[in-house]
Amino acid sequence: MTLAPATFSSAVAHVNISYKFRNGPEHVIELKDIALRPGQRFTNDAVQIITDISPASNEPNQILSIRIKAIKPLEFRHFESKYVVELDGQRMLANGFQSWSQARELVAGDKIPAIRSTVAYLTQYNLQGDYDFFEHSGEKGHIHSSSYTHFRDVKNIVSFFGSLSEQFGYTYFKADFNKNTLSIYKDVLGKHIDQDQTLELVKIFLAQGHDKEKEIWDTYASYFTDRRSLKGNVHRARHVNGWTSWYNYYGDVSEEIVLSNLKALQEHKYPINIFQIDDGFQTAIGDWLSINNKFPNGLKPVADRINSAGFTPGLWLAPYAVGFTSDLASKHPEWLVQDPETKMPIVAGPNWGGFYALDMYNSEARAYLKKVFDTVLRDWGFGMVKLDFLFAAAMIPRLGKSRGEIMWDAMEFVRELTGTDKLLLGCGVPLACAWRSADYCRIGSDVAPWWEGM
Repeated sequence: MTLAPATFSSAVAHVNISYKFRNGPEHVIELKDIALRPGQRFTNDAVQIITDISPASNEPNQILSIRIKAIKPLEFRHFESKYVVELDGQRMLANGFQSWSQARELVAGDKIPAIRSTVAYLTQYNLQGDYDFFEHSGEKGHIHSSSYTHFRDVKNIVSFFGSLSEQFGYTYFKADFNKNTLSIYKDVLGKHIDQDQTLELVKIFLAQGHDKEKEIWDTYASYFTDRRSLKGNVHRARHVNGWTSWYNYYGDVSEEIVLSNLKALQEHKYPINIFQIDDGFQTAIGDWLSINNKFPNGLKPVADRINSAGFTPGLWLAPYAVGFTSDLASKHPEWLVQDPETKMPIVAGPNWGGFYALDMYNSEARAYLKKVFDTVLRDWGFGMVKLDFLFAAAMIPRLGKSRGEIMWDAMEFVRELTGTDKLLLGCGVPLACAWRSADYCRIGSDVAPWWEGM
């Protein structure tokens, strides 16, 4: 069949699902190649699966859904639904896992390799992506995309697929150009579902059009609740310029550097809106209210100066990262996400000599973050926070939640802490859970005024 939304009204979904009983045997039950057309259902003693398609808010767009009902309490392990489609001559958007990851169109002869084991061992950069929980086959013609994708033909007809159920788990679109198949994969590992509970586990917005990318994206975005400070599409308020300390000074930023740059921007009348202080003001990652001696007067007077200059002061934080050597890690190890087997803190990345993940479900950790945000935004007077390494909140599935569900909760929490009167810039975050939650997102990796060795 083609990629047109209407063709999915008669498409056969080949479903693979695995689960185990929460109140019974520990072994995993695998069901493979369950063939379902829209409106049909599969039922056994544990689950009921039904797939359906319905018109979207503006036809001919469609909503494809797959609902799961638990007959008994279950823990999901795997879910994938595969369709036979015609992929010849198509270019596929491969969207990376989070906002630093690469996103570009690929064709049948391309491939997405896994991170090399030696690189993962030496750098631990695998922790910053999805390499440890999503298989990268590395084979030509095997292209995957996180949360959303599109296919583009030579006539620039775009066929769009966007997940509307990221709150239950990360969604991947997997195309096999060699076999002409498209799969919808959900990272549901660890997700609990109660008896008689029904989840719309898969919900996909389908659209197609010629030169209609903006129209399609605007429609897709409308399905997400707008929790931003700048709601709607108020372009004059949303389009801003800014200065950041990071790309020139990195961690060497100081009060003297900040004030000298602030003075220069005023003297030369640069048309910026936001003046943002990045990493380098704190004594350790996680100890956000402990200011180092490079800012001898603290951050409130600096924020006051920025405000007086007519700019919105911004501050960098990594709320779910906790440095190995921080006071927080030493004094409150119970606030850290623990490995369920080793009972040791989960390592979330190699930066700053290594950092752990803060447990956002721990009530005391949540109270600490509330104090940090209230101090930064209300006491010190910053008007924007750049929140980095947000992926750290969801390193492992736990508490009956999938990784994607935890990430969704994590973004809702920092939006709540930021409030509706302050700006939130997301960074190092899976994009779908940041849409209409973050006011802005940094996309792409760090840049520098030089080329590193290839």
